[in-house]
Amino acid sequence: MLLGCLCGASAALAADAAYSEAEFLEELPTVLTASRLRQPISEAPNAMTVIDRDMITASGFRNLADLLKLVPGMYVSYYKGAQPIVSYHGSLDQYARSMQVLIDGRSVYLPPTNLVDWAALPIIPADIERIEVIRGPAAASYGANSVHGVINIITHEATLFNGTNVAVTRGNNGINDVQGQFGAHGEKFDYRMTLAYTADNGYDDRTAMHFPSSFPQLMNNSNDSNQARLLNYRANYYPREGDDLDIQFGVSRDVQGVGFWDSHLQRNPFHDLIHENGFLMLTWQHQLGNDSELTARVAHTRSTTREQLNPGVTAQPARNDVNVDVSVLTVQHALALAADNRVLYGMELEQDDARGTIRFLEFTPTVHRNTLNRQAARLFAHDEWRISRQFVSNVGGMWEDDGQGNTRFSPRGALNIHVVPDHTLRVGVSVAYRTPSFTEQYNAPSLPYQLGDRFTVGVQKLALAPEKTRSREIGYLGQFNRHASSLDVRIFKEQFSHGIFPTRTGFANGLTGSFTGVETTFKHDFDAQTHLTLNHAREYGRSNVPALQPGLRDLLAGSIPRNSMSALFMHQFARGFSVSAAVYRQGAMQPFDRGVMDFQPKQKRVDVRVAQQLKQVLGINGELAGVVQNLFKQNYTEYVASNVFDQRAYVTLKLNF
Repeated sequence: MLLGCLCGASAALAADAAYSEAEFLEELPTVLTASRLRQPISEAPNAMTVIDRDMITASGFRNLADLLKLVPGMYVSYYKGAQPIVSYHGSLDQYARSMQVLIDGRSVYLPPTNLVDWAALPIIPADIERIEVIRGPAAASYGANSVHGVINIITHEATLFNGTNVAVTRGNNGINDVQGQFGAHGEKFDYRMTLAYTADNGYDDRTAMHFPSSFPQLMNNSNDSNQARLLNYRANYYPREGDDLDIQFGVSRDVQGVGFWDSHLQRNPFHDLIHENGFLMLTWQHQLGNDSELTARVAHTRSTTREQLNPGVTAQPARNDVNVDVSVLTVQHALALAADNRVLYGMELEQDDARGTIRFLEFTPTVHRNTLNRQAARLFAHDEWRISRQFVSNVGGMWEDDGQGNTRFSPRGALNIHVVPDHTLRVGVSVAYRTPSFTEQYNAPSLPYQLGDRFTVGVQKLALAPEKTRSREIGYLGQFNRHASSLDVRIFKEQFSHGIFPTRTGFANGLTGSFTGVETTFKHDFDAQTHLTLNHAREYGRSNVPALQPGLRDLLAGSIPRNSMSALFMHQFARGFSVSAAVYRQGAMQPFDRGVMDFQPKQKRVDVRVAQQLKQVLGINGELAGVVQNLFKQNYTEYVASNVFDQRAYVTLKLNF
């Protein structure tokens, strides 16, 4: 019935205008992530959200993870002031292990621990050109750990940067940021570099809301400050026509205040958690002619975490060190077999190493140490076939050996139907897997304390199978050119089995269930200076795990906000003055791996940004901008009840030379 309604509506809109196929393709945004091929978004095999540069600026966000609030169905919260949780379909735990995250195609998802260390990524929002988000399984293109979707953060190319800018941000709650960017454009060599320092006090000295009086010792969290320093560099070298060598590297050091005030047990007392992250990536693209391109990429990422604390009622000094190295070699070839058929295929080799050491330094030092490694291999292929002017098929898959004794094949197929120009229906199916992490397989529940990154160092390997997800979706993408509007709708059902979840004795398979829902994005341009984006998601979940919160069907159902929405309005006035406003709403939820004390009631928040462009004087121009988050002080709790988000305000002065 729904398909019939959508087809009827699309046919009725055909009278708006008659467009040629060339015009139709040019007007739609182009994406790179869905199939690794450059495609109009109307011909991608998955539902996608694109957050462009204008939206990034208008949001006023300082933190990279917060930008994902502009994606329908995305859950963004914080375990601590500098430990974001970014997850599609609510949150299964604080590490959100099922989303693949890329920066310019390089995975920053750390397979040994199955998490993304958002706070330690050597990148700031000013580096980003756009963010492409695949909403739904994409293991056919990116392998295990893409079962909920893929976030691809695309940074500014060095070619587009020429000059210097500096920016200073000051605000309440200890907000203190400084950043500088510089670069130059040459005939055969372009480069850009970013240096940045960011700091804030997190949720300091905020008393928990809706907190049971029986837990007074847990009502205050006053140690979650953050100080980060980072550098990233990108250069492009063009030795000859048809060749492009992209060079990127970056480093960061992030110091977080962690722990909780717990006078009774002192399992996790206040201390510092130090994250250091570094990467190097080289990408070579060679044009072979006839729409054929060969790409080779080698990337290495190192993540180090250190903490020292004194847990226990009787203090027992302890130190926890975690070192993770991930090296990946990727080679792919894209070519056109015919005017209506494009193919991409390739392979990927990955080496993962993790070293974890926990030292208990009581009277007799005790050391728990483990070194783990694995080698994964992947073969992938994708075929895009224009069956006719109205029908485009996308079929692909990935074979993967995860290096832990598991081999799997993840297929995907989609048919895109251009009912009339600018109105497309998409039907898609896929199968995806998530590989167990070292943290899950080698969990050591006998250790007396759960430390920072939860990289435990047990020696007994648990027999865990990969999680499996089957997905079916129907999508509609329409552009109403006469009304300067667009509408994107996704209806989906994702069924999963062999889900991995924590128990009292470690992790276990056995979680089964499904996600179903509808996601909608509506965009409207009032004129060239005024734009509106509306996102809404209504989602249901079910599983075989009983609920903690009375009145809920099961634990998974309670961990998903039934309704969530975001709205971003942007207007550019004359003489360089601009205003933007955003509204974020989320239904009540019970975090999957938290107790009932951390139940999150409904939340609503309004952010406002105002900015004035500064006229050029002596070759210098810039911008003065002010941001108020939670304008109406509708305070709400984040992932942990002691994280209360109140009003934050800051001012940024940016100068361009």
